[in-house]
Amino acid sequence: MPKEVPWKSNITQVGKNKLLTYGVDQEEIIRSFRYEEMVFLLLFGRKPSEVEADLLRAVIVSHVSHGITGQSTIAVRMGADCRSSFLSSALASFLVGSGSVHQGALQSSMDMLKEATEAMSVESYVQDRLSSKKTFYGYGHRFHPKDPRAIILMRLCDEHGFVGKYIRVAREIERIIGPGRGRYMNIEASGGSILLDLGFSSEIAPLIILVGRCPMYAAVYLERMMSESKPFQRLAVYDIVPGKEER
Repeated sequence: MPKEVPWKSNITQVGKNKLLTYGVDQEEIIRSFRYEEMVFLLLFGRKPSEVEADLLRAVIVSHVSHGITGQSTIAVRMGADCRSSFLSSALASFLVGSGSVHQGALQSSMDMLKEATEAMSVESYVQDRLSSKKTFYGYGHRFHPKDPRAIILMRLCDEHGFVGKYIRVAREIERIIGPGRGRYMNIEASGGSILLDLGFSSEIAPLIILVGRCPMYAAVYLERMMSESKPFQRLAVYDIVPGKEER
């Protein structure tokens, strides 16, 4: 008979009528912890400083609302049109948007910034990436020539005096490809550089997307469910390119 090995976790200590998370009593957590502080405590085992907490908060809330044209948000809206449950619609949105150019762009941007930081020079890294026609994750935006969220996040870093090596590299890349190519930093490079300088690994990026986008998905889902317009509104003819058999 195989030997039973107990599961071990240092995150939470459970006793009779007593709960501790990394040594912090639930009384203190429930009464005084903000959500971003709890996220930080769980992932790092300590309470963040005021600056760390504020920057994590800013990155999370900056990912909440991207309008209703994002592919993942469209998936939620379509789920509502199908009268699917919110849970099913939200799961669909995460599956649809998990690729490297939508919700996965934050992680891709963080990985790219790590590569650039480890390169011989940022200039040579950028030139190599340009010559090989690789994507600059976290730079450029389909609507915003200069993403206002990125500008605000970087301004907040300056106000806090928080400028680490990844933020410096993100800004250096923007300096090289921004003015001439119009590829200015967007929310993923700005948020990703902050997360890296806070000590987060790129593998945690989906968590930030998850906790940030869920409220927006709920709002879009409820708005559509309460709408008086019929589901599956007919698209105008010019919105559809007919197939060969229809031409």
